[in-house]
Amino acid sequence: MTTDQIRGHQTILEMLDRALSRGRLPHALLFAGPVGVGKNRVARYLAQCLFCEQTPSDQLSCCRECNSCKQMAAGTHPDLISIECPPDKAILPLSLIIGSEERRGREGVCYEMSLRPMTGNRRIAVIDDADKMNAESANALLKTLEEPSANYLMILIASELDAILPTIRSRCQLIRFAELSADDVSELLLEHQLAESPEQAQQVARLSGGSLDVASQLLDENLQELRTSITRLLCQHPFRPQAFSQAVIKAVDDIGGNTAAQRKTAHWILHFCADFYHQALQTAAGHESAVNNAQIDKFVNGFPGSTEDRIEKLGSLLDRLLETEEQIDRNATISLCIENLSEDLRSLQKSTS
Repeated sequence: MTTDQIRGHQTILEMLDRALSRGRLPHALLFAGPVGVGKNRVARYLAQCLFCEQTPSDQLSCCRECNSCKQMAAGTHPDLISIECPPDKAILPLSLIIGSEERRGREGVCYEMSLRPMTGNRRIAVIDDADKMNAESANALLKTLEEPSANYLMILIASELDAILPTIRSRCQLIRFAELSADDVSELLLEHQLAESPEQAQQVARLSGGSLDVASQLLDENLQELRTSITRLLCQHPFRPQAFSQAVIKAVDDIGGNTAAQRKTAHWILHFCADFYHQALQTAAGHESAVNNAQIDKFVNGFPGSTEDRIEKLGSLLDRLLETEEQIDRNATISLCIENLSEDLRSLQKSTS
């Protein structure tokens, strides 16, 4: 891995490089920021630089040719301990921190970090989903953080900083990660051959909120079809609330009984709607839109009145979507929220019919 493969975080890389050159790299780092922006990638790059057998330990660089670099590339370096929350769990299991009940204290990241390095003079632990630790897991980790060994490094990764206990945060140096730019996300999608074309990559990147993970999800064929269907309904003059609500509720119901998944789908749909109205707002205001879309032009031109009237109406539509999103976040009934939203969207647009 090289710095060319890490996008959007040059300032962080420079800060880590300065810390190494001055011999001031802390024993514990907390990488905090949105999901899918490259926190884990930076953590592993730092580990590879520290493990590298050919480059000085006070430089953030690696040769990519030595045994350690090759082991890092293969994910088999014996002195890198890496854990994350299993996909089917909401809480990072205590067993990953201090071992299972049968082997408590004889396995887990705390035990691994008490052992001598197998190669070189370092051990590094990367704890992804650190914000999913409960109080018991966090307290179990505290002793290891409080009594660091020389040349041992722990990197905690979190997307929800507020979920990290103050006792953990106080023992780590916090490094904040920002969202990636749409251009960075688009280029990463093409580099990883996730998008079929530059146009698709740009479209998805614009909706991703600066997250490669979100962008990858948006490439799902079902979501692509859903977005096309929702956009077609939004374009219509006059707006048809019943058709819109039926389409949305069906898409949510098709997920099944998993309430969390249903709410996620509802949020995707609201996200698609908000993006459509936002692009329409940009067009109405005379700004260059991120997309050249005849549907949006036709939709905007369907509004009577002055430019100011169109902008005000589109702003009201966006505000109403935000209100629905907040209602769903408060666990309101999804179908009722969508039905009320549909009627309100018609009311806000009725002068265009």
